[in-house]
Amino acid sequence: MTRTERWTGSLTIGDGWASLEGVTGGNAPHAHLAHQMTAAIDRSLEVECAGKVHLVPSGQYAIIPSGLAHSIGPSGTRIRSFYFDLARFEVATKVSTRSFEIADPHLSAALDVYDDTGVFPGEILSQSIPDRRRNLPGHALVELLESAAPAVTPRWVAQSLGVSSSRLRQISHSTFGVPISYVLQWRQLQCAARALSESASLADAADAGGFSDQAHFTRRMRRWFGVAPGAGLSGLDIRVSSSASGC
Repeated sequence: MTRTERWTGSLTIGDGWASLEGVTGGNAPHAHLAHQMTAAIDRSLEVECAGKVHLVPSGQYAIIPSGLAHSIGPSGTRIRSFYFDLARFEVATKVSTRSFEIADPHLSAALDVYDDTGVFPGEILSQSIPDRRRNLPGHALVELLESAAPAVTPRWVAQSLGVSSSRLRQISHSTFGVPISYVLQWRQLQCAARALSESASLADAADAGGFSDQAHFTRRMRRWFGVAPGAGLSGLDIRVSSSASGC
């Protein structure tokens, strides 16, 4: 693959998830924090893991767990991808969280009906998730984050709530299902994505997201999605879900 080839399409970032509808460009082998499910729309998908190329039939989803080095192709392939954290969205099928797999036909067929509304198909990808925001500590955390600056730290959040670091971890898991650091990272990406969607420069988007500089924003995007915003993502229409909080 040519690393300079641009991706095209749209990337929507929500609370703990993202979806991508587009055409592949160049991507070197990478591993990221989010779990990923990707399907090719018009041809077989090629997923390279550990030096082996797996061919995934058109319309079936490749399941690529967090931390697994991979690249996808060929360049110019129409794809649909979902990124999420299994701590929050538990795939409703028996899959490994450590190795590459192909989703069963029933799950792939269910995901195939997803249309580009920007609404994450959580009812398909997840078991029912209880309304964790009803507990009082969780409600206070949600309200705090809705008005906080993008680059707040877990320590600041704990102090603002008047709780210990260990108690904050418990509240974050009971409210969001993930560590507070993940919640804060997604908030930063949402704020930066919102700026990009309003035609801000990469530098201005990085500032809007509370990143220390453009390089920091680029590293974070590589870590979550495997492609830098200034290269592979520059051809994408980046959006923030209307249901996303913060910013």
